[in-house]
Amino acid sequence: MINKIEKSNSIYNLIAGATTIIIIIAIWWLLAETTFKRTGIVPTPLETVKVIVSQAQTPVFATAILRTLRNSIISFALAFTVASIFAVISTNLHIIDGFLRPIVTVLRAMPTMALIIILLLLVGSKLLPIVVAFLVVFPMSYENMRAALKNTDVRLIEMAKVFKISKVRKLLGIYIPTILPYAFASIVSGFGLNIKVIIAAEIMGLPTMSIGYKIMTAKQGFDFAVTFAWLVIAVALSYCCETFLRKIGKISMPWKYNDLNNLKSATKRISKVFVNLLGKKKRSNDKV
Repeated sequence: MINKIEKSNSIYNLIAGATTIIIIIAIWWLLAETTFKRTGIVPTPLETVKVIVSQAQTPVFATAILRTLRNSIISFALAFTVASIFAVISTNLHIIDGFLRPIVTVLRAMPTMALIIILLLLVGSKLLPIVVAFLVVFPMSYENMRAALKNTDVRLIEMAKVFKISKVRKLLGIYIPTILPYAFASIVSGFGLNIKVIIAAEIMGLPTMSIGYKIMTAKQGFDFAVTFAWLVIAVALSYCCETFLRKIGKISMPWKYNDLNNLKSATKRISKVFVNLLGKKKRSNDKV
């Protein structure tokens, strides 16, 4: 029954998403054919598709996309890994969180464009996208991972201590199932933001053969059709990456996306086992 409801909800979401896309394209086409027709600043959707097809036939098309994607993966992997390490340390040592709190606050409050301009002078155009994206994504990933660690069920940890469960089993059975939903939510939202920051830094720094570079050179040449085409490509790249990460998240968390009735019954069975074990331990202590 629940699987049928989930399938129907996914169908409704698909229909709603397709409707939204159609409405956006209709508004885009209307603006291109009326308000911006004389200036030519906004090309029609059909013209944009034609430009995308023509750009895809050039040798630098794949190079630009792959270079931006490579920078996005490197910067996000570094930011998420460092944030996760510091989140684990600061959860156990609160003084570390006290040291990091001002840094996280400043990074979250600082405008991205100001950060790009400052770092452009310090690190140069080649490393600019990776460094900027790292500094923008790090605070969000750090906060999300700290929240995940704080929401770990204390009662399960206490049970694990009572029954002297090994650290590996505690990690696999308690911490990872708790942290994974927060981690993948952070990864999905953070990677989309990461790609946008990377492209913004590429536009300012102009590293050769990247999506940001292609957008800026087209804009400087007043080729608005090419500019819009690369903007659409950037949006499509971000959407594909987020969809892929969501699928990976569902595969990694079968207990969350499987039938809820089975999950509830499994939880009840596990609870009964713990209760029986506690009862036996208490009786043995009473005998002693």
